[in-house]
Amino acid sequence: MPSDVQSDSPRDAAADGQALFIFAGGGTGGHLYPGMAIAEELKALSPTCEIFWAATPRLLDQRILGSQGSHYVPQAVEPFPKKIWRWPSFFSSWNSSCRYWDEFLASHRVSAVLALGGYAAAPAARAASRRKIPVALLNPDAKVGLANRYLARHAAIIFSQWPLKIRGTADEIICPVGVPLRGSLFGRSRAQSLEALALDPTRQTLIITGASLGAATINAAWCHLMADAGFRAALDSAARPWQILHLTGGQDFRRVQSASAALPWPHWKVIDYSDDMASVWGAADLAVSRAGAGSCAELEACGVPAILLPYPYHRDRHQHANAERLVNHGAAIMLEDKLDPAVNATRIKAVILDLLGDEPRRNAMQAAALANGKTDAAREVARWLCRAADRSAGL
Repeated sequence: MPSDVQSDSPRDAAADGQALFIFAGGGTGGHLYPGMAIAEELKALSPTCEIFWAATPRLLDQRILGSQGSHYVPQAVEPFPKKIWRWPSFFSSWNSSCRYWDEFLASHRVSAVLALGGYAAAPAARAASRRKIPVALLNPDAKVGLANRYLARHAAIIFSQWPLKIRGTADEIICPVGVPLRGSLFGRSRAQSLEALALDPTRQTLIITGASLGAATINAAWCHLMADAGFRAALDSAARPWQILHLTGGQDFRRVQSASAALPWPHWKVIDYSDDMASVWGAADLAVSRAGAGSCAELEACGVPAILLPYPYHRDRHQHANAERLVNHGAAIMLEDKLDPAVNATRIKAVILDLLGDEPRRNAMQAAALANGKTDAAREVARWLCRAADRSAGL
């Protein structure tokens, strides 16, 4: 797919009385799904507005944004590399993307740019800031990464999941509204969810997930654990027996599916990905998950007790900080990802076996999650964008 190009040039929406916005960011579901939630609310508040997506060429972006046609721009920009010999490629792609958005903004009256976070948000946000076009930044993690620290310098307002301090940024522009979640995520009954996923309504459901891209260490640990016949027997012998829905991500799907098929236990359902997270969380009685900001927000808003294994390779350990928020609320248990499948499996097993027989504790975790979940963030951000559009139009 070509980068930083569109199949046709859009008209100037503002010239026709329409507001035009750029939603910048991509590469993971944690960036894109909040943007989709805001877009849904924005279209409800301003049906004639247009949204252009400054994203990446990754397969996930194509899957989520492919229907946007020429409104999806798969940018050339790359993550900043640690290895110095890769700097020329980075700066070439950076300059290409910045030039594209500068030319776009010169020929279109854009009301505002919403930076969804990460490196893919930077070129459009930088170009907008230079032209005095308002920029809003989403920072759903408990810690602020390198790209978002850069983006914060260009932002008129920063929407966060929790209260934050960002060096050099005024506290009053940081609004802890939560993570924008799509309205369709809520309101699915347990019966509807189980039917949609073809799961057994007589069993409780344990969700295993590493978010949109999967988690190799969680997948490996779970395969190791499920080979334990005693653990499978414990799942069957609980007061209400359990079943497993395992979202592997694309890379590990065939390996985990083969492990499941080789076992004499038919209650381990393996899928690579689900567009229907409303049903996944609607069916869930317990989850083993990474601790990305979006996952944490969904777990709390949907009231799912969780065992969290934060991603172990981030230098700033921001998923650990996310997980600590849920642990402090009483909504989750955090385990360190030790990378070794056998060690992880042993530690996960001990926690799960405790929870299998402790329904009051699971209920308390569910209540704590629901008490701290936030569901109105998408509308709050959409309202700010509408006000920016009004100011741009002189209303």
